[in-house]
Amino acid sequence: MASPGELQKKVAVTLGIDDVEAATTWRVLREAGLVTKGGRGRSAARVTHRDAATLIYAICGSTMIKEAPAFINRATSSRGFNHYLTDWAPVAKYDFNPGEDPESPKWELRGLDVPSVKLLPSAHSALDVLEGFLLWGGEAQFADEVVKPSETSVKRLFVSFELPDEITRFRVSGVNADDWKYFEEQYYAPSGGYHYDGRTISESEKIRLEGDGHPIRTGDLESVRWFSLHTIQEIGRFLEARPK
Repeated sequence: MASPGELQKKVAVTLGIDDVEAATTWRVLREAGLVTKGGRGRSAARVTHRDAATLIYAICGSTMIKEAPAFINRATSSRGFNHYLTDWAPVAKYDFNPGEDPESPKWELRGLDVPSVKLLPSAHSALDVLEGFLLWGGEAQFADEVVKPSETSVKRLFVSFELPDEITRFRVSGVNADDWKYFEEQYYAPSGGYHYDGRTISESEKIRLEGDGHPIRTGDLESVRWFSLHTIQEIGRFLEARPK
């Protein structure tokens, strides 16, 4: 596996951000005990797929670097909602699971061999999913992929981060040799779902919710940051290519 410094540089290049941002985010995460601590010489630390997922997630989803540890702690308790699955066979077939259970619905990933995601327990977080896709990204040979009739080839994989509600969406789409199309999506939110809107609740209710750890939004501005299959490929392969 790579060293912390090598991972920081790779993530910065892949996402197209400044090296300093990646390094500073790693430092605050390390000081909070959320990623592998460093070392020197033969005892130098080797990062894990979880470290990579944590760093990427913090960079893409937290509003400020200093808030990255708190954001990651909320992310580890996030659960899936609105699991959406469509499978277009010769006759269109729609299967919709609203995902009302507070525990994350399991991913089906029809025709895709992604055990690191498909075998996650029901009560998994968005961070678990990202780690699972990075593990898969290092094992899959995308460039030389040969699709068998029963298998599905991934055409698009997007991971988006919606602020200030801290919603993470995973979208996967693919097609097999018979041109059957597949799409699956699930979004994840911290405990309690969407942030409560501080403009529409009483002051006493706001104090109570904040005391319970629920984020409160106070404005109307929203933003979305996302990355694609390219990041999953690049970081996954990078981690697998390093000596273990």
